[in-house]
Amino acid sequence: MIRYKLRVAVLALCSALAAPVFSQQQTTVLQTSILPYASETFEHNSNVFYLPNSTLALAYNGDPQLGDSDWRTVGGADINYIFDRQRLFATLEGRYIEYDHFKYLDHSEYLANGGLDWKLFDMFDGLVYGKIERFMAPFDERNTQTTLSMDLDRHAGVNFNVQIVPEWRLETGVEYHDLNAPILDYPEYGLSEETGKVALKYGGFANLTYGVQVDYIHGEFRNSPQPGTYDQEDASFTMSYKATGLSSFIGAVGYTRRDQGEGQGNTSALSGDIGYTRVLTGLTSVHAELSRAVNSYIASGGSELDTTALVNLTYQPTYKTGMTLGFQYIWSKFNGETINGVTNPGADVAGQSYHSPKATFKLDYQALRWLLIRPYATYQRRSSDVMDLNYSGTIIGIEVLAKRPAPTAPQLRQAPPEAPPQP
Repeated sequence: MIRYKLRVAVLALCSALAAPVFSQQQTTVLQTSILPYASETFEHNSNVFYLPNSTLALAYNGDPQLGDSDWRTVGGADINYIFDRQRLFATLEGRYIEYDHFKYLDHSEYLANGGLDWKLFDMFDGLVYGKIERFMAPFDERNTQTTLSMDLDRHAGVNFNVQIVPEWRLETGVEYHDLNAPILDYPEYGLSEETGKVALKYGGFANLTYGVQVDYIHGEFRNSPQPGTYDQEDASFTMSYKATGLSSFIGAVGYTRRDQGEGQGNTSALSGDIGYTRVLTGLTSVHAELSRAVNSYIASGGSELDTTALVNLTYQPTYKTGMTLGFQYIWSKFNGETINGVTNPGADVAGQSYHSPKATFKLDYQALRWLLIRPYATYQRRSSDVMDLNYSGTIIGIEVLAKRPAPTAPQLRQAPPEAPPQP
């Protein structure tokens, strides 16, 4: 009973914080905004550990049960501060997840993300950002069997861009990424990466921008039996096109080469990302995307070649109600590894492949300006060359989110992109 009272108190507090605050400042141009929020989510997952059957769950955990329900309590704030043509921004968030049956999985998480989005004259602009997040390692992506494992993910980066002439733009950036990702038998295991990019783009045509981009990544899997380093180069031709009010297109087609080093194998492949968005009617839009990329596979210290196809259909019948249906299919092929499968069953995946279809549903109901109710559902399945890595599961949940609405801010520039997701 205490935990339910606590959840009600959290939402009540956020309701008070989120309620509009009227003052004379609202008639002037906004310079600072602090938008607190809190949410309570109930979710049921039919396969918490993403296992093929209850027999394996019994062998790993001493309990044949696969499914469980959990409560997720989240509180945080989005902060923006405008001065001249610059914007300071930050997000601070804390989470607590409590399970009904697997009580040992109860845990807390946090997120801190912020940076400076700056512009100097009309020629120079850029972004300085940092992010740190603590979260539960996903069971379908980490070799933790049924053990609770907490990841710590950190990003820090700088982007510097130059508008050379009205038509040409030079974009550069560097980023440091560090991930602590404990797995079975290796509690200090992790990944470090340094990334650099250079892009040259031409925007001399109406609604059309195109150019070339080169990326370089140096990474290291650390604290494993055979610590592995790798070097990865990506070169691509990029293009974006926007037809006002109807459709937009983004595209990047190129080539990726990755050297794992120390006899761990190389990966070379065509890569890219092609996306198309189309407004079908005043109420309906569709987005389709096809991508192919070489990524790090943290569970074995190797690489994976991911080919992803997705389609999302959005229907907005009223200003308060919106619905999204989505389908995604991922084909993953693995190469190289620094951790063998002797002490880490399931980690020996070199040469294997996964097929992972996923269907999603989400309904957004904006009950009040500051109150959002969101039921959702997901079905996901994975087919693997290894029987123990197959799974299927359904997630059903409902989220209640209270957040102070953002006041109108004409001079707020577009939010910078988030730091890249963890591998």
